[in-house]
Amino acid sequence: MQSNIQKKLVGDTIEISWVSSGVSPSDIYCAVYNGSETLVDSATMISSGNGHYYHLHTIPNSEGFYVAETLATVSTKPYGRRIKFKAIKGEVD
Repeated sequence: MQSNIQKKLVGDTIEISWVSSGVSPSDIYCAVYNGSETLVDSATMISSGNGHYYHLHTIPNSEGFYVAETLATVSTKPYGRRIKFKAIKGEVD
């Protein structure tokens, strides 16, 4: 059985992104939580133009599971997405 949880190396920087489909969000930010749902990073996402937004996150030095959550408000409606990943030392698949 294959897991859909991505493996990332501790210390690496990943890009968390959001693409808007025509309507720009009035508010958009990203939060990263550890496996205990403790906040380890948060930021307002940066617009790179044409409805693309991003946040660069450096993977903590602690191995374990993490969740990157993107939250956007579009026309007063909230939208969210969660991506799970595992921080590891050594090689990734």
